[in-house]
Amino acid sequence: MNKPSYTQKEDFIPDSVDIILLDRDPTFINYLFFHNVLDKFCWVAKLHYADKETVKRKRYRLDTLFQRCLVVNKVRREKAIKCLCSTPDKKRLESHIAKGWHNELVRSDPLLPDYLQIGTQLNEWKGPGSGGMIAWNVIQSYYAAFEFCSCLAVAVDVGPKIEGHKQLAKEFNNHVLGRACDRLVYYPFSLSSATPQTAFPEHPQHCQYHYASYPREMGKGVSDVEVEVQKALQLLGNGRKSSLLDMLYELRLWANYTGVYDLIKLSDGGYQGFLMKNLGMVVFFLAGMAELAVLFSLGESAYLSMLKAFSRSYIEKNERFARNPYLIPPFVRLRAYKHLGIFRGSIGFVIPEPADPVQFIEIKTIADD
Repeated sequence: MNKPSYTQKEDFIPDSVDIILLDRDPTFINYLFFHNVLDKFCWVAKLHYADKETVKRKRYRLDTLFQRCLVVNKVRREKAIKCLCSTPDKKRLESHIAKGWHNELVRSDPLLPDYLQIGTQLNEWKGPGSGGMIAWNVIQSYYAAFEFCSCLAVAVDVGPKIEGHKQLAKEFNNHVLGRACDRLVYYPFSLSSATPQTAFPEHPQHCQYHYASYPREMGKGVSDVEVEVQKALQLLGNGRKSSLLDMLYELRLWANYTGVYDLIKLSDGGYQGFLMKNLGMVVFFLAGMAELAVLFSLGESAYLSMLKAFSRSYIEKNERFARNPYLIPPFVRLRAYKHLGIFRGSIGFVIPEPADPVQFIEIKTIADD
């Protein structure tokens, strides 16, 4: 069988049930392209950061995967400060992070413990985002990503006010990815269409085994999948440097205009469920990177004040969020920072219930690594 050239969208669609769907309705070509590339992007992140036993059982969790990402990348202020602007713009940082939190909450409604489970089974999946239309979820996910990437861009270089996707993409792809790579923007979010394959990270030893194969294309390993992701970014960029941000933008445009009817046709929930889980994972990680940029730029007190202000103005005023504080994404991440020693202050306002839905990895601190 000839290896795909990856010069057209069909090359990224596996010879599986996707082909049957495509044969039945050729209009699904765009959806299947976005679905598969996003799924593979999330898959390489899971393989790169998860421990061996989790990879074997494929029972990934968003909370523990995020924590392991922070540990593997040795996150600490001394490392991140090297790429941050020495004169941070507090007002703009707060504006972007608050709007990002708002969009993340909206796209995650309803908040149920199930959203922390990001394995290969949906089971009785009911979230995140299952309370709304799939097209709306895609759109809100993009706007959350836009605000979090804008926050990163402002933290790295105050520069001019960011107006629209093209300006953000230019700043993020050409400057942020270079200066903040591995300091604040972590693999695979650091990948772009121009990343040399020699710069791809070394993956854990267990990623080489058969059980670590991409489940939708058995036998295809992490190195093959990450190359496909980059090829997809190159196809989308059409000669311009592009990143995940651009793919989310193209997906948003498609879902908002030409693709809305295709999304409605996906009535079985399987495709929709995995798409929304993958979008949720991407937004969760981007939010974490943006939060760390604010935390390291302004300090713990300023960051906590921003989060508490957002909680008072929005979370506490919406019953469906106020009754599930333990599942609020920025609260889950704050507890992760505290658990890992990245955040030292008191976070008593985030009090877990007796049956805590959040899990933590077994490590004391990484602050002094």
